Amino acid sequence: MIKKEVTENGLVADFFTDPSIQPSKAIIMLGGSEGGKSWSRIRRPIALLVQRGYSLLSLAYFKSEGLPSSLEEIPLEYFEKAFDWLSTQAGIVPNEYAILGGSKGSEAALLLGSRYPQVKAVIAFSPSSLVWQGIPTNRFEIGEDVKSSWACNGQGLPFLPYPSSIKKRDLVLLRLRKMHEDALRNTARVADAAIQVESIQGAILLISGERDRLWPATHMSEQIMNRLKAKGFDNHYEHIVFSSGHNGIVMNKDSWRKIFAFLKEYFA
Repeated sequence: MIKKEVTENGLVADFFTDPSIQPSKAIIMLGGSEGGKSWSRIRRPIALLVQRGYSLLSLAYFKSEGLPSSLEEIPLEYFEKAFDWLSTQAGIVPNEYAILGGSKGSEAALLLGSRYPQVKAVIAFSPSSLVWQGIPTNRFEIGEDVKSSWACNGQGLPFLPYPSSIKKRDLVLLRLRKMHEDALRNTARVADAAIQVESIQGAILLISGERDRLWPATHMSEQIMNRLKAKGFDNHYEHIVFSSGHNGIVMNKDSWRKIFAFLKEYFA
């Protein structure tokens, strides 16, 4: 396996591949609100995926040099650059990508899948069913100058804001799940911000933890499942639930066994 740092065309990423395995399908890996190339630090799953013949692009989209410092109005066009870069790499199957995202990265993964036909499979750890309000550089300013997390063509996408009653004390005490649950009661804004997952042109795997203390990922995963069923989604979709927290499912060996099987069946 080789690792290449990617800084071309404004991208910030690490590319992992085995040149002896060609052709290879690419998986774009998106981290969460911690920012940077967070998947690059989780070495064992990366090694196992490369051994199985996949090439991986661990892609930062904020909080890295040359990228936004806040998770606000991140342009979807940035991810298009990643698609374009992969399409020029020798030995990579062009325009047939899987996206694996965690937390805010899962929000991006599902959103990108709903808009770009190049995305042929989505794996979402601790998923979101909708677009949330963005997160400023100083998180204690989360109620000021409210913006969407994502933008397209220079415009912020419709989003669900956090409750106006949110206090700094809630952030200090990490009452984050309650903050998200309170926001989800705004049914009109929920409908406007919902990700059109039924437009994804490939299989979907959702993985959530029942004891998630950051946001209600299991509940939002069920919202996604219900929407796919109601819309008559033609591709495979499933939701796996573990008795663990927000980040615990990422290090769960059963999660990765399921992912390997999912990829072999629906993205080989």
